[in-house]
Amino acid sequence: MKLLNTIARYIVGGLFIFSGLIKINDPVGTQIKLEEYFSVFAVDIAPFFESLKPISLFLSMLLSTLEVVLGIALLLKYREKLVTTLLLAMIVFFTFLTFYSAYFNKVTDCGCFGDAIKLTPWESFIKDIILLVFIVVLFLNRKKNQVLEETKLKTGIVAASLVFCLSVAFWSVNHLPTIDFRAYKAGTSIPTDMLPPADDPGVVPKITNFAIYGDESDYTSQVLTGKKLLVVVHETEKTDIDAYAMLNSLISALGNQVEVVAVTASSGPQFEDLRHTVQLAIPYYYSDKTLLKTMIRSNPGLVLLNNGEVMNKWHYNDIPDAGELLSNLN
Repeated sequence: MKLLNTIARYIVGGLFIFSGLIKINDPVGTQIKLEEYFSVFAVDIAPFFESLKPISLFLSMLLSTLEVVLGIALLLKYREKLVTTLLLAMIVFFTFLTFYSAYFNKVTDCGCFGDAIKLTPWESFIKDIILLVFIVVLFLNRKKNQVLEETKLKTGIVAASLVFCLSVAFWSVNHLPTIDFRAYKAGTSIPTDMLPPADDPGVVPKITNFAIYGDESDYTSQVLTGKKLLVVVHETEKTDIDAYAMLNSLISALGNQVEVVAVTASSGPQFEDLRHTVQLAIPYYYSDKTLLKTMIRSNPGLVLLNNGEVMNKWHYNDIPDAGELLSNLN
C-alpha cells in the first residue's frame, strides 16, 4: 500500500504540473476550450452556463495555476488534507468534462495538454479515470500522510510557484505564448504543411482548414504568395481599439515594401464599421474564427508571411516598428 501511495503521488503530481505548465503558457487557448464547453452546456444542460463565458479567461488562469501549485504541493506533502481534497474535486470535474466530450461527441478535443499533446476524447477520459483512482488512494490516506508541522521552505516553494504561474499566465495573455505549440508557429511553411508528407501520402496534413476568401473569390493562394502582413481580427466587437493608432503608423511606414491585408471572422458590415472607426485603410478578407484564433492569440494580431512561411507574429501590445518587422524578411 505504501508503494502504491508513493507511485500515485509522483504520477498525479507530475502530470498536474506538466498539464498546468502547458496551459499557463497559453491561457487564451484554455479560455477558448472552456467557452466551447459553456456553449454546449448552455444548450444541453442549463442556459446559465452562457453567463460563464465572460469569466472564462479568469477560470482558465485559475485552473491552470491550481494544477501546477497543487501538483507541487502534493510532491512536497504540503497540507495533505487540503491538497488531496482539492485534487479530488478537480479530477471529478475534469472526468465529467472528458466523459461528456467522449460519450456525446460534443467537444472533440478537451485541451488537457493544450496544443502540445493531442488526445482523443476517450483517451482523455481514460487518462482521467486512472488519475481519479490514484487521487482516491491519496485522499483515503490523507490523514496518514499529513505532516503535522509545515516547514517555511515548503510554504515558500508553494508560494513561489503560485507567483510564477500567475506571472507567466499574465505575460502570455498580454503578449503571446512563450512556446508556440500550434500549427502556425514561426518557421512554419503553410503551403508545405497543407500537403501530406511526400513519403507517406496517406497521412493527414498538419494544416487542413487554411482558407482566406473575399466577397466573391478565394484569396488563399494570393495570401501564400509574396510578402504579406496579415492584420488578424478575430471579432470586431472584441478587438482592442486603442491598438490601431500604432498599427496604422506601422502600415504607413511600411509603404509598398510589404502588402498589408486584414483577415477577420466578422461580417462585412461589422468590419466596415471598424475600418471607419479606426481609419484602417487596407483591404480585408474573411476566414474561420477558429483558424484565426489558432494562428494568433491576439485581437488584433500581426502575422508576417513570406511565400506562405510564417516569419514572425506580434501581439497588439508588441507592435514592431517598420525596421524591426522588415528585418524578419532578410
